Amino acid sequence: MLRHHAALAGGEPGPMTAVLVVDDDLQFRETLVRHLTGQGFDVSSAQSVDEAITLLERRPADVVLTDLRLGVRDGIDLIATIRSRSIAARTILMSAFATARDYQTATELGAVRVLCKPFTPEDLLDAIRQAIDCSTGFRGSIHGLSLIDMLQMFHLARRSIVLHIGDTVTGHVYVQDGEVVHAEKGTLSGEPALLAILSAQSGSVSTSALGSTPRTIARSFSSLLLDLLRQIDESSLPREGERLELEDEAIGDWQSDEGEETMGKIDDACKEVVAKVDGAVACGVVDLDTGMLLGIHNGAAYTQTLNEIVAAATMDLFRGPNVGRIEQMVRAHRGLPENGAHYFQEIHITSEHNYHFAKTLKQNRAVIMLVTKKTTNIGLGWAQLKAVIPIVEPLVP
Repeated sequence: MLRHHAALAGGEPGPMTAVLVVDDDLQFRETLVRHLTGQGFDVSSAQSVDEAITLLERRPADVVLTDLRLGVRDGIDLIATIRSRSIAARTILMSAFATARDYQTATELGAVRVLCKPFTPEDLLDAIRQAIDCSTGFRGSIHGLSLIDMLQMFHLARRSIVLHIGDTVTGHVYVQDGEVVHAEKGTLSGEPALLAILSAQSGSVSTSALGSTPRTIARSFSSLLLDLLRQIDESSLPREGERLELEDEAIGDWQSDEGEETMGKIDDACKEVVAKVDGAVACGVVDLDTGMLLGIHNGAAYTQTLNEIVAAATMDLFRGPNVGRIEQMVRAHRGLPENGAHYFQEIHITSEHNYHFAKTLKQNRAVIMLVTKKTTNIGLGWAQLKAVIPIVEPLVP
């Protein structure tokens, strides 16, 4: 049975989200209907598979919440029928007796969640939120992506979501509108928890919809990840006297020998800039269409992961979701004719310890960025960066 709480926690459901509750236990069914109606859902109910299908054909629902045991035909049959008839509803299975096979079958047929009875109203609302969230995107299991990859993906998509981390390390990362706002791991919270989670080499990740959550992390995504990855990299650097071994990173099958040679030349050009500029830390070239790092040289033993985060931060600066809007609105305000050129072309940023010089190449299709210490003469930094552009630009695809 449903364990009673005073109210459902979390955010509000979407406007008049339609939920169909299917259960042959009248008392339990009515309890669910009362709770969900009180939360602003448009709720209907049925006691059998046949009655549920009849209702769905007359009155479509966004979410179907069904018990496993319904009589001759069970909740698995209902989920299968919804799928076979292409009924546009997300399904959630409830049961106190679901086996591992039931769980597997339900999820393979499209169930968003399997709720084990007894569950709390918070569990119920979280499952419905997840079902609503899945109605506008894909769901399923993936492998081979790092946690950083997934965080970048949710950041660029401006998603609001909770990542549940398991296996080698357990914890939770909360993302709101693409920004990491909170993390938990054991007794840790905020940035220390996120640092501990990101330090794990492997694990499993599942997601759920974001409800109400405290905000313990205030820094921007790029600044946050760059700093935390720097801390991870520094903690893994070899001690003085030990040999530093750098692994060659795999290059995609699409690249030809000529492409590898071109990347090598861009690396050499970046190396030349770093060598000529006093206080230079790193120089890299990023393709703004794909976010791919075309070439880089650094004097700080950056790992490939940190290099990729630098590339992602560069993408944010030049192709962030609001950059184009700013330029477009400024042009409109000044009465300038529309020409489609809505992106920054040259940026100089000062942080606590560094200067960042960046300039676009190849008609704004790529950008070259130089990172230096604050001891660097700004004029010299720009001069050396611009001097190498004629060398780098012909090499950009």
